Amino acid sequence: MKKICPSITELQAFEASARHASFTKAASELFVTQGAVSRQVANLETYLGTPLFLRQSNRLILTEAGVFFLEHAQTSLRILVDASNHLASGRGQKQNITISVPPTLATQVLMPLLADFYRRHPSISLHFAPYEHTHDFAASEHLDVAIQFGEGEWPGAMSRYLIGKEQSVVCTREYAQNWCLTGPGDFRRATLLQHFNVPHAWVQWFQAFRLPGTTAHLGPSFGQYDMIIAAAKQGLGAGLVPRCLAMEALRKQELIEPVQTTALARQGYFLCVRKARSRTKVVSTFVDWITEVDLTP
Repeated sequence: MKKICPSITELQAFEASARHASFTKAASELFVTQGAVSRQVANLETYLGTPLFLRQSNRLILTEAGVFFLEHAQTSLRILVDASNHLASGRGQKQNITISVPPTLATQVLMPLLADFYRRHPSISLHFAPYEHTHDFAASEHLDVAIQFGEGEWPGAMSRYLIGKEQSVVCTREYAQNWCLTGPGDFRRATLLQHFNVPHAWVQWFQAFRLPGTTAHLGPSFGQYDMIIAAAKQGLGAGLVPRCLAMEALRKQELIEPVQTTALARQGYFLCVRKARSRTKVVSTFVDWITEVDLTP
């Protein structure tokens, strides 16, 4: 039978040799002899009809063709590893999805909608992994999907904006009255509650209103938006938060918006799907659901 693609052994030998720039080190990693690695790479070069390495004394240097092929070989091997781990863990048969969501968004927006998801898709279970502000999707092999807060670019993931760029400035009614907060300029004298991972939010808000931002970065910092909302409820200052997270507190009149703002934040919540998972049916089902459902609280 005619050979239609390189073997896994050849790809592994080439990829390890390219990473180490050495047949010897690649052989040590793969637990084979240096000669075996060298032969596998030579077989691959013969099949492809082009050299992949320039062999210089004790060092290997990738050719232009080698650089091109390495990127695709690594992607292919990673997909196979991901698929193998996915099935070996039992998730492939049990229709499970491992997802990571910022805690405040999970409790304020996503959790109230999960009953609808399970009603529509009773055979799929969602497993919530700990949230990290910046996931390394190339390394986070346990994740299928994540909702990330940022500007929309994460290596190793496909992203789509969901919600969160619409902002609200919130505080208690008493705080607004005590500090006479009736216009954007008045917030220069207020205590501004900062988000530890979004340190420039107030600065950008001040810039949107053409206000000097000398005090915009000052104020206590918090690691989660729910902590900022809780601090605002205690009268500790004014918070700048995604509006979707403050809706319940606003409806209950625990907080007010002393000024309305139409300035959109640069960051928001994005649905991120690992590229290696994007074509699996169970992940596609969740993606279709969350992009169609109304996320507005």
